[in-house]
Amino acid sequence: MRLLVIEDEPDIASALQKGLRQVGYAVDIALDGESGSELALVNDYDLLILDLNLPGVDGLEVCHRVRAECPSLLILMLTARSRPDERVTGLDLGADDYLVKPFHFAELTARVRALVHGCCGTCAHSHTEAQQELLPGTYSCASSAQC
Repeated sequence: MRLLVIEDEPDIASALQKGLRQVGYAVDIALDGESGSELALVNDYDLLILDLNLPGVDGLEVCHRVRAECPSLLILMLTARSRPDERVTGLDLGADDYLVKPFHFAELTARVRALVHGCCGTCAHSHTEAQQELLPGTYSCASSAQC
């Protein structure tokens, strides 16, 4: 399982990389939105862990870019933005989950597992038909789980 973490705080990024590697994930790090977007679009990642408060290109724009080009890439927003309207915006832009900092690492890994195990074989988003009708055009299934 290959993850990309886009987080501008080097200590947090390093801690996430170390912890996620210890539980068995391959993890790449990007410290800004521009390089993170590029990595997400040219590599085969299973999940993107995305901060919103990034220098240059912010996390909402990264989410928008990635979702447009790689609709099957799972996105978990991990951010200090905690207001309900901010959470709704992130999810409406295409995030699959949203976790507010500070967080417990065990909860993060549980959410990663839940997202990854929620995938079906050829579609990163395993929503019911009723959910898909409520969110027309938001999710699309591809023949492969990559961009």
